[in-house]
Amino acid sequence: MKFFTCFLFAFLFAVNFTFSQNYPKKWGRISQKEVDLKAYEKDPEAEAVVLFDIGESVFIDRENGYNIQFTRTKRIKIFNRPGVEHAKIEIPFYVDGYGKTEILRTIEAISYNFENGKLIKSLLNKENIYEETVNDHWKVKKFVVPNVKEGTIIEYKFVLETPFHFNLPDWVFQDVIPTMYSKYTVKMIPFYEYVFIVQGRNKFSYQNSEAEKGLNRRFGGLEFQNYVHTYVMENVPAFKDEAYMTSAKDYLIKMDFQLAKFTSPRGSSNEIMTTWEDLNKSLLKHSNFGKYMKKSSKIAEQIFEAELNLESIDEENKVKEIVNYVKSAYSWNGYNSKYASKSPKELSIQKTGNSADINLFLIALLETAGINVDPIIISTRNHGKIVANYPFSHFFNYVIPMVEINGNAYFTDGTDPLIAYNRIPPRCINEKGLIVDEEEIKWAKLSTNIKSVNSRNIEIQIDPNSLIAQTSVTTYTTEFESLHTKKVYNNDTTKIKNHILENGFEALYKIKTLNFEKSSAPYIVAYEGETKIESIDNKLLISPFLNFPLQENKLTQKSRSFPVDFVYPKSETFKSTISIPDNYLVVDFPERFEMKNDLAVITLDYSFKDNVVTVVGEYSFKKAVYQPNEYTRIKQYLNAIVRKFNTQLIITKSEEI
Repeated sequence: MKFFTCFLFAFLFAVNFTFSQNYPKKWGRISQKEVDLKAYEKDPEAEAVVLFDIGESVFIDRENGYNIQFTRTKRIKIFNRPGVEHAKIEIPFYVDGYGKTEILRTIEAISYNFENGKLIKSLLNKENIYEETVNDHWKVKKFVVPNVKEGTIIEYKFVLETPFHFNLPDWVFQDVIPTMYSKYTVKMIPFYEYVFIVQGRNKFSYQNSEAEKGLNRRFGGLEFQNYVHTYVMENVPAFKDEAYMTSAKDYLIKMDFQLAKFTSPRGSSNEIMTTWEDLNKSLLKHSNFGKYMKKSSKIAEQIFEAELNLESIDEENKVKEIVNYVKSAYSWNGYNSKYASKSPKELSIQKTGNSADINLFLIALLETAGINVDPIIISTRNHGKIVANYPFSHFFNYVIPMVEINGNAYFTDGTDPLIAYNRIPPRCINEKGLIVDEEEIKWAKLSTNIKSVNSRNIEIQIDPNSLIAQTSVTTYTTEFESLHTKKVYNNDTTKIKNHILENGFEALYKIKTLNFEKSSAPYIVAYEGETKIESIDNKLLISPFLNFPLQENKLTQKSRSFPVDFVYPKSETFKSTISIPDNYLVVDFPERFEMKNDLAVITLDYSFKDNVVTVVGEYSFKKAVYQPNEYTRIKQYLNAIVRKFNTQLIITKSEEI
């Protein structure tokens, strides 16, 4: 049997089995060393450590063929109070919606506490296991390991059975806490051939492949043995889940398994991993993709006759009219997919559907109107990045239209009425997408160079007696910053008021918004109210930009092995005018600050005239994505922003000086 990998390991069958930890790795067997462990020497600040995490996948006989049985056993030592959070366990399982489902056969969990010279065990009560539905295809079992505190050892074990062979259960070696020992064993049978993709490391602590000794299996008249593949990693560092990244699954140290070929015991075979060309052809022939678009074109003609008059307008305005029509007439149900979930007729009647229902229908409308348009399959940010070397359909979970007019191409999307017709939602901006074309393989970059702006104009009038400032703010946002602000507020004055009161205002008098429904126009929010003035030793402390600038730098690591991803280029600008009361003076003006280079712009300037202080500032990041070698500089810039833009003015009575 064949077993593929995306890496060519020279040590494929090499044995290097010298594990540094001597802790027992069997369920229910706890050593005194584990009880006495107070910290993990390779990461003394860690709140907890995974002592071991062991998984095994094996094909088991069932009436209708083979299922895969996946068993996982994990043990964790809790060091301090924050580490107690790791007693909250979630186990996801998949349901295909057509009658097949993964089943959790068993779930067990135990906590161990050493008290008064005795090891006290607390077992999970099965009644405390809960099930929740995540979406149409995913559910999750949840529980909390009982009686967990500082110093507790917890372990849990579950057995999951899956009828889905395409995705052999993957294995993640890394956790948000350090892992001493992680082992995955796969017992293969000769009918299934898999590709495995290793991410994050180019070698294992131990790796071996061999026939399972002393066990012969039979299928019909065929006798065979399991072929056992073992992968071990030791001393895996904690994954630091910092801000500004796509999905943690893109960077965790892990193995993904994809079915490449199935060979029947009777001799016939089916190639699963084919080519990008074949994938495109299969999509165009698929009843819920290519054929769906063809069926939609008939309804499109009816819509143009009865609802949309596109005569005498140019191509660009045709696109705008069609996209805005779809956004207003059809609503997205919140589910992502590259395949339609219903017929075009059902969509036209029900007026709601998943992302593919809407976007494939939009493509058909554009095509019927004579627009040059292609479908592009993509992976949304939370779904993970596409591995371009492996033509698997499941890497993609979304489809968008790409329009081309006079040689200029752009993407559009019909799911969100709050975004401009020639933009895609930020959740879709994830490196690249595959253009579904029967003739050739083409990839499209999804990144954008269009800058999004968040601009604030602030006026502050100080009353030193009441220590209250009459404050007015006008916020002006464009592009994706406008979309974000609209999503936060939903143009609801109550939400706006609550949000403002939670961020420094004591009272609000007026609130006004403009352009909420105009997707291409800036969104404006203006309000007036009162803010408190801080007073220390008869000195008044004023924050010129209130609480609006970045308050903390979320980049905290010394270095980073993956990009800093802001999704899109953005700029924050501020202008604050502060009326200084009579007989008061500014003690000391902060220094002007300016930093401009190829990565970012940071400027801050102060001026004083006629008892009014004017403070103008901007911080702008020129790129959407910064590479790991630029991490230190970006971290420094964010530190400078937090420090400089939150600097307070100190004001005091003139006689105090």
